[in-house]
Amino acid sequence: MEKCEYGLDKEGLTVDLGNFRLDNITLKVPRGCITGLIGRNGAGKTTLIKTIMRLNAACAGRILYEGLYFPEHEEEVLNKIACVFDSPVYGKNARPKQIVKYYRRAYKNFDEEKYNALMARFSLPHDLKLSRYSFGMNKKYCLILALCQGADILLLDEPTAGIDPFDRSAVVELIQEFMQSENHTVLFSTHITEDLDRIADYIAMIDGGKLKFMEEKDELLNSYRLVQVSAITDEVRAVAMGIKSTPFGVTFLCKAEDVPEGASTKIPTVEELFVALTEQGVAAAPDGNPFGM
Repeated sequence: MEKCEYGLDKEGLTVDLGNFRLDNITLKVPRGCITGLIGRNGAGKTTLIKTIMRLNAACAGRILYEGLYFPEHEEEVLNKIACVFDSPVYGKNARPKQIVKYYRRAYKNFDEEKYNALMARFSLPHDLKLSRYSFGMNKKYCLILALCQGADILLLDEPTAGIDPFDRSAVVELIQEFMQSENHTVLFSTHITEDLDRIADYIAMIDGGKLKFMEEKDELLNSYRLVQVSAITDEVRAVAMGIKSTPFGVTFLCKAEDVPEGASTKIPTVEELFVALTEQGVAAAPDGNPFGM
């Protein structure tokens, strides 16, 4: 893959946690785009994001932001990157009015006016302990804090997991507003692939601690077809991935150029593509290289 001049570059990261290993992850995240990071539970998504934020020590590789490496330029880089982890990093007995005091001191570009406006917009009380916030309120509060840091890059680990459709829509709306600046960048880890269909520009897949692909989303989806046929033949079996029987016949995924003549087809969603490729496995893919790497 061609190197990207801008964005967050992660060069050959390797992390050994004993029971899990990230193996030589090299990922170039382009500026001005939303990159969705997908993978099964335990694939390494959270481990990767924590390593980017230096909560895990890498035994090889470095993290680069527009020519600036951690840890040589840590303060400067950390003022350009905001992260929302999969669970809050502050105590549940804390109150927003206490937390915002810390953020004012810690982040030189923290936008308190924007913070107060977003708190009012989503009716989040300043005086209430966070233990009294609902799960969805906590998710929105974490994102608000990150958005007000004045960062250029937003790292999100499962920001919409476990929340209802109304709160999910609100979170996605905040991400879209952040991206109104063409200098902003998002790396978005999620199981909710519907969100990536809505807002992602690129899709990266990680499995077993290895990066399997990173591709422009529309090009990736357009290179595959979800196919329905009445029955599987040997010819079809040779190109099919994720074969499933239905009351109406058989469905499977294949490369666009391998669609059987006369078959009913559609372009897959991110979820349909992810499920089929994951079930098939990389080694069993028709050409041994299904991800265009």
